[in-house]
Amino acid sequence: MLKAVLSFCLASAILPLFSSGILAQSEKADVIVTGSKWGDAITAVSAPNPAAAGSEGTYDSRALRLEADWGRLRILQGVDGMVVGTAGPFRTANVEKIVAGSARAETEAKLFRGSHRRGALSGAIGAVTLAAGIVVASNNSNNAATPVLIIAGAGGMLWGARQINSAYSSLSRAVWWYNRDLPR
Repeated sequence: MLKAVLSFCLASAILPLFSSGILAQSEKADVIVTGSKWGDAITAVSAPNPAAAGSEGTYDSRALRLEADWGRLRILQGVDGMVVGTAGPFRTANVEKIVAGSARAETEAKLFRGSHRRGALSGAIGAVTLAAGIVVASNNSNNAATPVLIIAGAGGMLWGARQINSAYSSLSRAVWWYNRDLPR
């Protein structure tokens, strides 16, 4: 949960940089720097590699990476960043098919799927329970179930967030194992 809060704080601190034009991204996924002292370093690192551009089936064209975007992850493949799957709060791609070929990556993908389903279901049920507790509390009724509903709902949401965090860690490990097992 702490990682999620820290990630949100970091994202809210970095987001104004992208929206203000200091860093921007073109349609070809090249980084364009319009007002940064790091411009030369970023340009040098993002320069295209002519040797890797023409060969299909190389490590560079098959390697996976993850990018986060407001509560969902995109699984990108290759230098061009083709989206091969997404993972969000309630819907995910079949990661086991994406990382097929690496036994350890497939194992981590199965752990991702299990933890993600438990987390999404628990979080949704917890949110509904918490909302019901708040509605009952707002009706000014002296009902003994009110604090139980609120505490149970908050607990379900926290446990669900913890399971989703564990799932995303498994997804990251699955991508790492897949990339490790790719022939170079």
